[in-house]
Amino acid sequence: MRRMKKIYQIISILLAMCLLTSIVGCRKKEQKADAKYTIYQINQSGTALVPKDYDGTGKSVDEEVKGMLSALQKCDDEVKAQAALPKKVKLERYTLEDEKLILYYNAAYGKMDTVREVLCRAALVRSLTQIDGVDLVMICVDGTPLTDKKGNTYGYQQAEDFVQNTGSSINSFQEMKLTLYYADSSGEKLQKEEDTVRYNSNESKERVVVEQLMRGPSNNRLLATIPKGTKLLGVSIKDHICYLNFDEGLRNIAPGVSPETVIYSIVNSVIDGGNVSEVQISINGDSSIVYQESIKLDEPLSRNQEMIKED
Repeated sequence: MRRMKKIYQIISILLAMCLLTSIVGCRKKEQKADAKYTIYQINQSGTALVPKDYDGTGKSVDEEVKGMLSALQKCDDEVKAQAALPKKVKLERYTLEDEKLILYYNAAYGKMDTVREVLCRAALVRSLTQIDGVDLVMICVDGTPLTDKKGNTYGYQQAEDFVQNTGSSINSFQEMKLTLYYADSSGEKLQKEEDTVRYNSNESKERVVVEQLMRGPSNNRLLATIPKGTKLLGVSIKDHICYLNFDEGLRNIAPGVSPETVIYSIVNSVIDGGNVSEVQISINGDSSIVYQESIKLDEPLSRNQEMIKED
């Protein structure tokens, strides 16, 4: 009887060990299944980006860049997608300094049609800036920086410059020149900064404006107005009024920036860049508040020219 009991104990231990091994094995498979990056290819019709999981294996930033660039030149039969770059487009070299990556392509890059080029550039920038150590990407063609049809240089770009829902048609991509208002060095006045962004026309211009404003200024002499970490919960438009709903983050006003500057940077930017005449701001759906005990938000606000610093 004791012998049988001992046998049962041994069997139980062995079963437990097998089960533990199985669980560990499953966990390893799950960990392995988690992709490190998402790279972008182009769908068969050539109208939209297609995401694909990619496991970087490089031991340095340089190796990660080389590996990803190689992956972006391969097509994927499983998802029926084209490579981001046509076969004739060849990378001649690249440089990486201060987290700024410059890609030098041959003249074939400049011969792509507009739609394909935008998709290609979006795929490159959105993929490569995921690498820790690459913040900005610039493309050069035949030794010179890439320009638009008007001869304006695109310069360094980041993922946020391509405001697009993955899978939506590139034919609905539009380019918009924005006038965004940030705080001047005193924090009491607004100073404009112009920016250009490509966005999907399925999104409202007003949302695009606010999302770009939340990124902060490029000019280091200007101060961001929307507190870092603030989330935009909703955008709606009715009767030429834009209703913006932010989370509690909007209350965390940055030191040295006045409440009026925060609110009117949003109002002026949205009115100048959108198709509305007034803006009403709420926090977590509540507009019956006095922002920082200074500005009432219970009614729509109009553009305030007096807040803008004269050049």
